[in-house]
Amino acid sequence: MSRWPARLGALKPVALVAGPVAGAVVATDPRWGPLILAAVGAVTVLGWAGVRCARALGVHGMWMALLLLSILMGQMGSLGAEGQSGRVLWADAVIGIGVVCALVRGRMVVRVPDAPFLRALIPFLAWGAASMLVARDPLTAIAEFKEWMAALIVAIAAANYASDAARARRLLGIVAITAALMSVHMLLVALTSPVGPIAAIMLKVVDLPWGRTNYLAGHLILAIPIAIGLIGQSTQARERVGWTAVLVVTFTGLVLSMSRGGILGLLVALVVAFGLERRQAAAPRLIVLALIGVAVLLYAVSPLRTVLAERLGSASLNYSASERLDMYRLAWQQFVEHPVFGIGINNFSVVAHQLRGMDNTPHNFELGYLVELGIPGLLLALGWALALGRTAWRARSASAGEARTLGLGLWAAFIGFMVQGQVEPNIYGQQFKMLLVTVAAATWRLAVEWEQRRMPEPSAAPSPRGSLS
Repeated sequence: MSRWPARLGALKPVALVAGPVAGAVVATDPRWGPLILAAVGAVTVLGWAGVRCARALGVHGMWMALLLLSILMGQMGSLGAEGQSGRVLWADAVIGIGVVCALVRGRMVVRVPDAPFLRALIPFLAWGAASMLVARDPLTAIAEFKEWMAALIVAIAAANYASDAARARRLLGIVAITAALMSVHMLLVALTSPVGPIAAIMLKVVDLPWGRTNYLAGHLILAIPIAIGLIGQSTQARERVGWTAVLVVTFTGLVLSMSRGGILGLLVALVVAFGLERRQAAAPRLIVLALIGVAVLLYAVSPLRTVLAERLGSASLNYSASERLDMYRLAWQQFVEHPVFGIGINNFSVVAHQLRGMDNTPHNFELGYLVELGIPGLLLALGWALALGRTAWRARSASAGEARTLGLGLWAAFIGFMVQGQVEPNIYGQQFKMLLVTVAAATWRLAVEWEQRRMPEPSAAPSPRGSLS
């Protein structure tokens, strides 16, 4: 028997209250009545969906969902001093409420899971905190360190929530849905741009209030291989259809960003993870080929052909290369002058202001931490990245059967992050840090679970000689 009648029956108590109220409004004011009736209906459906999600995810899971979705709301405010400012995000408020509730429920005790990426993150943050003592602009360093501390809290919360494989997959699903909603927002920005959607894409103004296109692309290339993995992991047709829709929407957002670094990172990740892997089902390869086919079709017949030609033209490529080389030279010069302690976490943005009158990042993961945290900081940052990569590789190697596609997707997400990080400032931003550590927590749990399933069961101990059975 279908479960839908029972599900719809859960709306009866709400309908008994909302129905008479809406009817009275319609009767007294015909002009506003239909609008209010529609609003009541929308609130009712959203409330019902929220209750069902709360039952499925639990309190901790709902908080994780709200936490990741809150990054879409952007900045709540800023704190400034001497011309510099630090952002306060809506996500910070959600983190604060969650931490207080967790401390009260746990009687001021917090359990930190023994995950390799967490162990590697803590010494890196300790060195980052020490760098604030030598920072040229302490407020900028404090603001960046605040973002990393928020990411640490999210990482601990995500690792605690991902107590089994099912919960880990839910976290990955929340990440994919968040990226899809981000893509929808980008599409609306493009469609409503005063210069028109094609010009908006060409001019790279398909931005959100809290992020520019290259930065947004980093989120999307994390989510796209995860969505592919969730399609392969799904056992029901409606789940596969849902994750396919998420994949299509997220890929659309990446196309709208026209981020060369993001598209390069995704392409390399998909080829390495899915294209070169023999031990996998045919469906993931077909999905990857379909994505490439859609990209070729967009280039061949759509108005985006003009955008791609402009973005890949020699003038545009030369400008981007020249801009990055200028930043690389400046970063190396600053490193030579401060090889041990660096210039302070995120303080390259202050130094880079002298190039073109605007704050900027080194656009390279390794060089950025080399100039900002010195040689020790770079080694600690690489150790943390290595921990992420080893965990993703463990998930890839231990996955089998239905989980194989998801394991390859997690490996592809890490590859995409590292490749894009060579040419784009993806790690500089609290929103991306939060998504990245959530993926890392889910990857760690899945790797542990899949490895345990592959271990042979211990055989029964032989009975002692001479014993009677």
